Parts: sequence; C-alpha cells; structure tokens
Amino acid sequence: MSVTINISEKTYQTLKEQAQKRELESVEQLLDKLTEQFETEAAAAWEKELERRREVGQDIRNFRKRMKDKYGVMPDSTPLIREDRMRG
Repeated sequence: MSVTINISEKTYQTLKEQAQKRELESVEQLLDKLTEQFETEAAAAWEKELERRREVGQDIRNFRKRMKDKYGVMPDSTPLIREDRMRG
C-alpha cells in the first residue's frame, strides 16, 4: 500500500540528506529504519518498566514480610468495620 503525505521542501531535503549520510537509497528507507529504531526503543522501554514493576512488587512483599515478622499476623478488621457502621 502506498500513501502520499505533504511535507515541506525543507523537511524533505533534510530527510534526503539524512538518508544519504546513512548510505540509504531513499527517504523511504530512512523512515523504515527510523520506524524500526522507534519500535526497538519502545520495546526496551516497556521491558524496563516491567522490571521496575517487578521490583516494586518485590519491595511490597518484603515490607509485608517485615511487618509480619515484627507484629505477627494481624486480624482481619472487616468485622470491626461492619460493627462500627451498624452503630453509626
């Protein structure tokens, strides 16, 4: 599929120069390379975010374990909250 877009002559010349600097045959090849690069960077950023989330999850598990070791198992407060609401 082919799509036509309108860009300024200045932008086209800049893209053409960048393609030539990279020894590519066309602006289209340059845009394809840039698209691949963006996709690769996006995938790397997502992997980094997933790792950060895993670390946060591990930090939460560690915190819960420290609280359990320090204070023991805390009773469920749900029945007490229900009682309080019934009085209100």
